[in-house]
Amino acid sequence: MEFLLLGSLAVRREGTPLELGGPRQRAVLTMLLLHANEAVSVAQLAEAVWDSPPVSPESNLRTYVAGLRKVLGERLVTRPGHGYQLTVEPGELDLDAFDRLVRAGEDALAEHDTEAAADLFAEALGHWHGVPSAELNAGPLLRAELTRIQERRLTAVERYAKAALELGRFDDVIGRLRRESALHPLREELWALLMLALDRSGRRGEALEVYSTARRLVVEQVGVEPGARLRQLHQVILESRVPSPAALNAHRQLPMDIAEFTGREAELRRLCEPGPQTTVVISAIEGMAGVGKTKLAVRAAHRLVRRYPDVQLWADLHGFDPDELPADPAAVLESFLRLLGVPGAQIPESLEERAALYRDRLAGRRALVLLDNVAGEDQVRPLLPGGSTCMVLVTSRRALLRLDGAKSVFLDVFTPGEALALLSRIAGADRVDADRAAAERVAELCGYLPIAVALAAKRLARRPQWTVRDLVAQLERGGGLGARGVFDLSYQALPDNQRRLFRLLGIHPGEDVTADSAAALAGLTPYEAGDLLEMLLDEHLLQQHTPGRYSLHDLLRAYAVEQVTAAEPPPARATARRRVLDWYVHTSWNSARQLNPQRALEIAPADPAVHPRAFTDRDSALLWCDAERANLVAAVRDAAEHGLPEQSWNLAQCLWDFFNLRKHRADWIDAHGVALAAARSVGDRAAEGRMLITLGIALREVRRHDEAIECNRQALAIFRAVGDRARQEPVLNNLGIVYMDLGRTDDALSCYEQSAEIARELGHPHTEAVTLNNIGLLHADAGRFDLALARYLRALEIRREIEDPYSEAILLNNIGEVYRGLLDFPAAVSHVDRALETFRAIGDRYGQAESLDNLGLALDGLGDRRGAEKCWIESVALFEELGEPKADEVRARL
Repeated sequence: MEFLLLGSLAVRREGTPLELGGPRQRAVLTMLLLHANEAVSVAQLAEAVWDSPPVSPESNLRTYVAGLRKVLGERLVTRPGHGYQLTVEPGELDLDAFDRLVRAGEDALAEHDTEAAADLFAEALGHWHGVPSAELNAGPLLRAELTRIQERRLTAVERYAKAALELGRFDDVIGRLRRESALHPLREELWALLMLALDRSGRRGEALEVYSTARRLVVEQVGVEPGARLRQLHQVILESRVPSPAALNAHRQLPMDIAEFTGREAELRRLCEPGPQTTVVISAIEGMAGVGKTKLAVRAAHRLVRRYPDVQLWADLHGFDPDELPADPAAVLESFLRLLGVPGAQIPESLEERAALYRDRLAGRRALVLLDNVAGEDQVRPLLPGGSTCMVLVTSRRALLRLDGAKSVFLDVFTPGEALALLSRIAGADRVDADRAAAERVAELCGYLPIAVALAAKRLARRPQWTVRDLVAQLERGGGLGARGVFDLSYQALPDNQRRLFRLLGIHPGEDVTADSAAALAGLTPYEAGDLLEMLLDEHLLQQHTPGRYSLHDLLRAYAVEQVTAAEPPPARATARRRVLDWYVHTSWNSARQLNPQRALEIAPADPAVHPRAFTDRDSALLWCDAERANLVAAVRDAAEHGLPEQSWNLAQCLWDFFNLRKHRADWIDAHGVALAAARSVGDRAAEGRMLITLGIALREVRRHDEAIECNRQALAIFRAVGDRARQEPVLNNLGIVYMDLGRTDDALSCYEQSAEIARELGHPHTEAVTLNNIGLLHADAGRFDLALARYLRALEIRREIEDPYSEAILLNNIGEVYRGLLDFPAAVSHVDRALETFRAIGDRYGQAESLDNLGLALDGLGDRRGAEKCWIESVALFEELGEPKADEVRARL
């Protein structure tokens, strides 16, 4: 058997949960488990179960014990004269496992093995899955016992946090400490550890914010100032002049600096000099393509990090990219807000609201924002923070004359001295000094353009047998000055396999490339492609902002497009494009199968030369989608524009779960709109209908209800015309949801009923359960609880048959709400508790927060105010972690 005390009470026999009865019976079991293998007297049990025990509690306790014996059997025995005793075997009780691991962690600390201690404390805390007693009617003795084990848990949290901080695992503990300090606001050690974790990870501003929160809560609840430890730590952080080493963080996004950066000292001094103290500092670096604006901005940004340690954000706005439209400021703001911790579902739709929220998130924080390749003032204006604690670095090929308050730094080509310095740094000072006149001629032939000088120097460095005069001869033989001549020299000197991959990169969709996608493009293995990409990086023909991801400078991308057009016949270009798009389609399909195993989508086999990535779990699939998002959206468009409509709509369809999960609604509407047009262009009615379904869902989410209705109506007409009953089923369900949003309940119910009927007819239990759940919601909203319950219970039966724990948990929570509406609070507690256990098992924090709120309402209905309070406290903490506004609603209950 398995006894679970550290959260919601549960007992399992061979993995099957046992029915433990009502709150008082569960309180009896909790007390017996806390004193497992010991006799617990009737007096102790009475004080554990009632605040004011009945005159003769023995008969009530005998009833509860009898109920427990039905499920526990001979494990529960009577000890005449002593009370009752529950036998628990070693390894069966989670509290014992927790205590054993904590003791082992303490031993590891005593032996100075901090890493082992941290791992042991983390494993011990992993046995906890909630707040004990939330569903119990606990008396004073049991409350004291539960407080005692909660104290042991908090001590373990503090020991774990200290060990993890010593190991530099800052991000591991910050989230846990935020939650614990919210749940236990008077425990000052938790606040202190959270401040340390934030400060040591370079987030000093947030550490000071934590102190302000802690102080306010302590003063409000106790009426005194925080203790000496917190006050002293606050002072130390305030007085520190150098921020602690920064750990990786979502809002520290600067590209990598380059070791061979040369010259530009006057410009760097100007960019780094202190600005006005009353407004945001804006510095605009302007100059021609290839002059080194981005490299200068990145070098300046890294120098300025100490002045702006809290946040560093970066975005390429593609203002002058021939293959991409300039970045939409709204899309850039969405990306920044996500990095700043705003969940996708909470990001506003309008540009103005996003800009306001962005300014709010940066208010009071020392933030540096680097905006590269800006097309013009209108593109950059919404991305400017509002406070004087922030700085913005902008690069552009245009003079940004209408950008109020901006300090312009014009970047010209290198001076002869700077060009020679870069040649010396890359090719070697001895070679340059040996023939300075020839070196000056190299710089002149490169037009003093930094990108050209760097490529020429790299060519010389890779050929130790050459003199500088040999390089001059090569450049003069090419007959051109500036970048083009150097590009030709570098490209022609490459081996055939490197030259072929370089030019093929000119047709790769999106912003950057990986070894996997390059392999598909060129018909190679990822290992072969990775080697070639590294060689091209060594030749300065590629850039690398992030390890493993490569990109082309704008000038080199245009050159690659010229070369691929000249050297590869149209059939070869078409084959390469099809291969890389096949790779994106099939890898996206593999990711979609992890994100939603219930999805059914048939796609044509990939080219045999394509080896799509596989994913072992949901997290790795999501990570890939996050990294490739821009490329994936570009690939949908690229396929549509180059006569590959099937790849366009298949890729869009594969991305639906990712867009829906992350709430990338702008990308969702853009990609599926392009794919819809692609399907219509070739008259594929089935694909057109599928795109209308998913586009309709996105439009409903952004509250464009009329357009959503039209999409669903068009899809329904298509599937009725072609006789596809299976596709009519989700369209009717989605149309019902839009009608429900608009309050058109009769129309919604009609759609739901039609969808459920088709699902039953076709034997599609998953869709039938979804639709029945929606019908139940509609009836519940209207107060028709009996009708809602019937639909929910039928949906629950179906869910159990198809083993979908997530959907089953949603249903259990909904059923609990209905039982509350029927005033059957014990049944509500039972169902919501099971939902909560499932949400915890699958790691769904939003589901946990919702069910904890619901459980609190049910317990409140039973009169268990303490249990309700504990549930709501935990719910608030989870909603706050997720950035959900519902936290305020639940806090109001408290």
